[in-house]
Amino acid sequence: MNLKAFRLSPPGTLAADSRGPDRFLGLLLLAAAAALLAGWLLPVMTVHTLVIFDDEVSILTGAFRLLESGDYAIFVLIVLFTVVLPVGKLIFAWLAWSRLRVDDPRVRRALHWVEAVGRWSMLDVFVIAILVVVIKLSLISDVEIHSGLYVFIAAVVLSMIAVRRIAVLAHRKLEERG
Repeated sequence: MNLKAFRLSPPGTLAADSRGPDRFLGLLLLAAAAALLAGWLLPVMTVHTLVIFDDEVSILTGAFRLLESGDYAIFVLIVLFTVVLPVGKLIFAWLAWSRLRVDDPRVRRALHWVEAVGRWSMLDVFVIAILVVVIKLSLISDVEIHSGLYVFIAAVVLSMIAVRRIAVLAHRKLEERG
């Protein structure tokens, strides 16, 4: 039986030419996407105010509460750095790895974009951390951290590992081709 017939990626792509653990980069990107989705939806914290009010907050519910309260600039920043850029980075990384041939000029552009966005990867975690610190410094509130924060951080770390490895493989292939 010819196993090449079952390949999902076209010949000449990084995915098709991958060997060893690099064959699992697609699964790593998928795991990062699943963790990202879970990180958005799972509660990241419970805010206890005045001992009698508890408010469980996920990234998305927190963002929409900012929108409802008229904090448009903060809403845009949260959505940009925790939703738009991470999703864009995963999509471009997936395309660069599984669909574009290394000799395609679009690979260089996609790779450049993914690396540029990758430099901002930890900013989304930083934004959430600042939010937690601000609430913790409040005299009338206490914050209990939940699994959503850790899942979100895991998504960022997994995507950073996958994107970095894809970039290394792409640069290596581009150097081989001259």
